[in-house]
Amino acid sequence: MTELDNQTGTGFEPTLCDGDITNNQWFEDGVCLLDTMTKDQVIYTISRNPSARDDLRRVTSCTEVLNLLSQVDLLPAVQEDDELQRRFNSGDCLPFNTIFRGNLNNQ
Repeated sequence: MTELDNQTGTGFEPTLCDGDITNNQWFEDGVCLLDTMTKDQVIYTISRNPSARDDLRRVTSCTEVLNLLSQVDLLPAVQEDDELQRRFNSGDCLPFNTIFRGNLNNQ
């Protein structure tokens, strides 16, 4: 078993935050958030937050946590279907509610 697999949310001694703890996403109010998170929570965070990925390299020397950075890809900031809908909505068309008011924009 590894350190992350053993986590129960109560933290470790010594802490996983054994590096630079200044100005980063993983150390707040004197608490190392890595010590309170499960492996799945760490994966969720580094797959969605680019600054957390960068900070993780500075804050820990745990090889298991650092290996997650190479194994877990950063997800796109915008969902593909949201971007597709945005492009459809920005085309040359009338607003949806305009048609229901009887305005066909032919005047």
